[in-house]
Amino acid sequence: MTDTGAVSRSLDRTLLFKLILLALLYALFPLAEVFLFLYLGNLLGNYLLLVLTVVAGVPGAFIALDQARRDVAHLRQRLSEGRDTARELGELAALLVAAVCLITPGFLTDIVGYVLLVPGIRRSVSRRFARLVEKHDKEIYDRLRLSSL
Repeated sequence: MTDTGAVSRSLDRTLLFKLILLALLYALFPLAEVFLFLYLGNLLGNYLLLVLTVVAGVPGAFIALDQARRDVAHLRQRLSEGRDTARELGELAALLVAAVCLITPGFLTDIVGYVLLVPGIRRSVSRRFARLVEKHDKEIYDRLRLSSL
């Protein structure tokens, strides 16, 4: 059993607020998808809506996975040359998120997936994520108690 007091002491208020906000966003996103499905189902009809859902997501998922395959080949080349691969890893992660969003049924997830397929946006997202990780890596290691290993 874990001591809840120790867990609550290790989490500061800003981190706890961010986690609650993330959980709220995680709960509201599917709810928005359901309301969009209901609205579009009444507007277009249920069968057409199902066809549009499949047509919108599946080709994008194949495009994302094809781009990810190319990025993995480029990543292997950079690794064999001994060069820095942070940018490639970030872009590959964004492509995999795009593929998962496109495979997931829903129009909002498809929009997020297609936005992440745009190379400029994907590079920007991966750079921002890399900067965020670099900025907080010591804090992350300290929280996970990895700095003493």
